[in-house]
Amino acid sequence: LDAPTPATMAVATDFNFGDDAELDEDTVNKIMFGDKGYTIDDFQRRCLAVIVCPEKDVLAMAPTGSGKTAVALMAILQAFKRGQRAVYTSPIKALSNQKYAEFKEWFSEKGVDAQVSLLTGDVKIRAPPGTKNELLICTSEILRNKLVKSSGVNPFTPKVDAPPPTAASATEVNTYSVGDDPDADLDRLGCVVSDEIHYINDVERGSVWEETLMHLPKSVQMVALSATLREPEQFLGWIERVRSRPGELVRRIDRHVPLHVGGLNQEEEFVELFATHDNKESGMKAGVFESAKFSALFDEKPDAAKVKQKADNAAASRGARDQEKAEAAAVARGTGGGGGGGGGGG
Repeated sequence: LDAPTPATMAVATDFNFGDDAELDEDTVNKIMFGDKGYTIDDFQRRCLAVIVCPEKDVLAMAPTGSGKTAVALMAILQAFKRGQRAVYTSPIKALSNQKYAEFKEWFSEKGVDAQVSLLTGDVKIRAPPGTKNELLICTSEILRNKLVKSSGVNPFTPKVDAPPPTAASATEVNTYSVGDDPDADLDRLGCVVSDEIHYINDVERGSVWEETLMHLPKSVQMVALSATLREPEQFLGWIERVRSRPGELVRRIDRHVPLHVGGLNQEEEFVELFATHDNKESGMKAGVFESAKFSALFDEKPDAAKVKQKADNAAASRGARDQEKAEAAAVARGTGGGGGGGGGGG
């Protein structure tokens, strides 16, 4: 993250939270990049076009390192523009802790007047009372529990809610008060960013995401992020049916972080079989599987001499470690260390 520049601070200070306006690309670029001249890319631009429509959900699919965090930031800022609270969920406590530090630092460095709360079960950090622009970061289970408890219904019964908002009614405050025990964290909730949404396919934990989608009010925009979700079109269709509101899939397939697939030969050298990017040194072409190298690698006959040498080296290493342990144990008992003490003479 870059230190704030005067231009960035000025834009952030002039950023009118709660002014019922769409978040435009120019404002996003100025807040994120200041006067450096950078802009969001095509993938992020297409996501923004959906995020500014409060009646639509978005499923953002992109490889690791391709800018999904920027999509989350845009959704959070748009919620603030509508005078609403935003929630960011992750499936792992460590990731929640990491995102708490990142968002808190980002808001501070960019001069955005917002606070961050963190709930993971182990840690509870609350924004100051009365905070208007609040981002709540929590694990997926915590959000599910809050929604189910506040809905006052069976966890597997979809919550009956108002119809999805229109552009004209997007800023109506959501006072989530269904049930006898309303949750203040759900008050004014405008957007939920669900990171790693592909965890819904997990056999043991997938029901957490299912129940979250079932009980999330239809007035709340869902921004789902994933790099590895299978058949995203079918998944988006299921979300639309469950939530009774439209959604859009925004996808990119180019990968910024190179991926290399291969194996080790008998000389313990890496043999590259597939890569997502061209490799000028090895001559590997992106997206081409080297079937000849694959066959040679797995048809390679073991060298008996090398196998024996490895076994002998491993045995020698184990013997040396055992000797060190025995000597250390002898010293601990006070019997080691070269024959001291001497016996008496007659």
